[in-house]
Amino acid sequence: MKKYLLFLLPISLVISFSVQDSFATNTEWSYPVTVADSIIVISPIPELDSGSHGPRAPMVVPISASYDSMLSSVILSFTSNLGEIKVEVLNTTTGGYDSGMIDTQFLYATIPITMGPGHYVLLFTLPSGQRYRGSLIYES
Repeated sequence: MKKYLLFLLPISLVISFSVQDSFATNTEWSYPVTVADSIIVISPIPELDSGSHGPRAPMVVPISASYDSMLSSVILSFTSNLGEIKVEVLNTTTGGYDSGMIDTQFLYATIPITMGPGHYVLLFTLPSGQRYRGSLIYES
């Protein structure tokens, strides 16, 4: 029995340390995604008056996003029911803008990309007022 434990323990440690957290972490800027079917980095937008400027821990972002080229849509998933969030989509190349509310109770949503090719910025505002952003470059 001890031989099995000595064999399985190192393997389980390697596996547990190699599994990455599925949540995005706080990054300074989210860089645009240009590859089809790619993950879009969502990052928090810092508040102007954040108070303390001491050491900060990584922040769990409750939204994950990816671009699906077959659907020509951004696929969103949420860590929990965040309520109704405001979503703004801005095509900085053409100046196109769209916004709407998404109910997160099903933990999943899609945003169609309908304003043609360009650099898109996605802005998310939670009911708490916390804001997040992501961006992608859509090429037809």
